[in-house]
Amino acid sequence: MGVYGDLGPMTNAVLWVEVVIFALFVALRLYTRKKLLNSVGIDDYLVCFALVLHILYTIFVTIATHYGLGQLYAAVGDAETYFTAVKYELFSQVAGLMVIGVGKTAVGMFLLRIVRNKIHIWVIWICLFITTFLTLFASITVIVQCVPVQKSWNPSTPGHCWLNFSNVGYTVGSWFVAADFSFAILPWFVVWDLNMKQKEKITVACGLSLGVFAGVCGIVRTVALSGLDASEYIYDTVPMLIWSATESCVTIMCSTIPVLRPLYIRVRYGKDGKDGSSGDNSYKLPMYGSGRKYSNSRHYGQFSKSGFDYSATEPKGLTDHTNVIQHTTSHTSDETILRGAAGIERTDEISVSYETFGRKV
Repeated sequence: MGVYGDLGPMTNAVLWVEVVIFALFVALRLYTRKKLLNSVGIDDYLVCFALVLHILYTIFVTIATHYGLGQLYAAVGDAETYFTAVKYELFSQVAGLMVIGVGKTAVGMFLLRIVRNKIHIWVIWICLFITTFLTLFASITVIVQCVPVQKSWNPSTPGHCWLNFSNVGYTVGSWFVAADFSFAILPWFVVWDLNMKQKEKITVACGLSLGVFAGVCGIVRTVALSGLDASEYIYDTVPMLIWSATESCVTIMCSTIPVLRPLYIRVRYGKDGKDGSSGDNSYKLPMYGSGRKYSNSRHYGQFSKSGFDYSATEPKGLTDHTNVIQHTTSHTSDETILRGAAGIERTDEISVSYETFGRKV
């Protein structure tokens, strides 16, 4: 054990605790989407893939700690063992970069489920393209930055390095932070134009903007990368490894919390989900500009996916009837924000007055 102590056990403990937290949020997300919303999407599959990569990342770090990760070179003693630790840490960085990139992509795909403005959609797709490219480039070059590849973790190996990966790390880290803040700001433009109470706008927008905390973690991770000492690589990279895992975990947590609203309603208010504020499982978003036309009718009924049900008995005289319409089709309008994504849907109440006239024989 070196003079600064062995950081390996602490690193493993933090990373495996985050694996448990990560897995818990993924499980709750899938339960909510499948059982309560029946609306599993590509963002959910990406989150599951991110969990697999996160577990793989933690396994590689755990193996690296077995060979001395978290210790100073003098504490490890053996050069071959030291470079083996570096090798497995580089493998963990491949998985770590992938899980961060996949996590950002999942957030972007989640936003695509609720965004309707073409400009916003293009902004998200551009961010997703850049994120995918940088993630793949960094994940590959972290291993093949030198020829032969063994020189990437063992500087004494004959060969040469064609790339300074530190510059790649700064670029990718900075972009990940920019993507986090972009995805955190965008929901405010999406929600603020909706015909909702201001309190509800703020609540929904804040819930969708929690990714800013992932951006903060990314800043800390990038700063930690800038202070590395190449001669004590497996010791100085411990903060970067921990913050990389934390950024991944926080990204998934923050993107999952808005999705869990129906589960929260179910747990707090029971199966019916009557919370007293919205009267049902959704925010009530008034209808406007939908282009629908309603006319007077001699019949009344309940509006469904196929239209009004006219099977009810015709009333006599002047009658007032209130129909509650819950829209269940996808992409109806901007007001359908988060219906399938987080259980927030539009509910319209329409009162129809009509008069029955008799006919003389």
